[in-house]
Amino acid sequence: MYAALLALVTAALASPGLDALSAGDRARYADDRATAVARYREAIDSGEPAAAAMAHLRMLSLSGNLGALVHGPAADEALARAEGPWGQLARADYHLLAPAFVGAEPERGQELAEALLDALPGPAAARLYLATGEARWLEQLRALPPEERDGLAEAMAATGRRLPPDPGTWFLGLGLSGAPGQGLGGGLIFQNPDLGRERRALSLGAAATSRGSLSGEVSLRGPRPLHAELSLSGYHLVADRYTDGEPRAYTQAGAAVRAGPGYRLSLGPGRADIRLAAQARVDDLGAGPEAVYGPVAGASWSSLRGSRGERRGAAIGLSGDYAALGDYRSALISLDGRGFVGALGGALGGRLTWRGAPEPDTPFYRLPSAGGATFLRGAWAGRYRAERITSADIEQRWALGAALEAVIFADAAWVSEQPRPEDAGLHYGSGLGLRLVMPPEALNIVRLDAAIGDSGWAVSAGWGEVF
Repeated sequence: MYAALLALVTAALASPGLDALSAGDRARYADDRATAVARYREAIDSGEPAAAAMAHLRMLSLSGNLGALVHGPAADEALARAEGPWGQLARADYHLLAPAFVGAEPERGQELAEALLDALPGPAAARLYLATGEARWLEQLRALPPEERDGLAEAMAATGRRLPPDPGTWFLGLGLSGAPGQGLGGGLIFQNPDLGRERRALSLGAAATSRGSLSGEVSLRGPRPLHAELSLSGYHLVADRYTDGEPRAYTQAGAAVRAGPGYRLSLGPGRADIRLAAQARVDDLGAGPEAVYGPVAGASWSSLRGSRGERRGAAIGLSGDYAALGDYRSALISLDGRGFVGALGGALGGRLTWRGAPEPDTPFYRLPSAGGATFLRGAWAGRYRAERITSADIEQRWALGAALEAVIFADAAWVSEQPRPEDAGLHYGSGLGLRLVMPPEALNIVRLDAAIGDSGWAVSAGWGEVF
């Protein structure tokens, strides 16, 4: 124990890089991400291989989905030069903090940490708590004197957390979209849930298709549990309306602005969100613009976690959109429930939705629809529109290596009689698909699905999972 204490004290006295790393870990657990990033950069600039390697590994989750290009090679280079117990600790951090697709093995990180318990008891116990979540390692951390703990160990001992709450980091993605009736297209997506390192959420998106459709959207959400939300969107849409089973093309241009308060809170094992906004919307189908105004509201709860074959948990949501004033009146109510369990070596998911338009004056282009890349994937985009549509999906997902996912699915939609009795009843389909998965895995996914159903077959593509 004396030798371990001497090693820690000597390292602390002679290592500004490790000091900066510890300060960064303490700041991160205190939810001061801006200070954490500044301290990690000091550790990188210190020239100490072990400290630099561990700081680069922490920056992987703090510097966007392109951060692997910046910090991944730099971490590898620093690890190659890191020596001694702290170098071994840095290698443990690699296996515990780096993503699996670069070869990180959490079990190997645990082995390396166990081998360091005599030399670095506090830092090693912190990594073992990170790897296993076992209470005995937290108890050991708290029993050690402060001088035997690094910043990570101190933060864990003080908070009891394996990792601090993490809103995520920014990412830039290239989306793909397409379905029969929509054309083939793509778009750029930028999201940052921690703008300015203060938990402000910014989302930007722009897309275009080969059929001539264009769209763009920007939204901003405040950082506090009680916050303000603002979104602006615009589009030029070329789509089909089905009459007597045949598509008839129409063109629609529009824009909308929404603003209002929202509230986020922890509820049981998940998180609840409540939103209320005022909306102004204008649409033009060629006969002149029509403007409407009214409230938009929504409430949701989610315990979903993980991605691909590791997806687990449940979610439920309710939303309403009512155009109460303006050139026409319309209403849309949506209920959505979904859940995932482990099955067949992957994740088995299900979704059940109900969407209704109770206002009789709702124009056809505001009615619920089925067909395309989101609901009833075996039908052409917008094939069914009705006052009420109930849909169900079941999907089995498997991870195929580091960047691919395979799915098989079946879906169905029950369509009400109005406004087209000939389309009423049950419609169904099934198929299979592939996913290209990029960091961050839960969001940055490009999908391709092929399905066949009672109305024909279709190949569709999109960004993100279907649900």
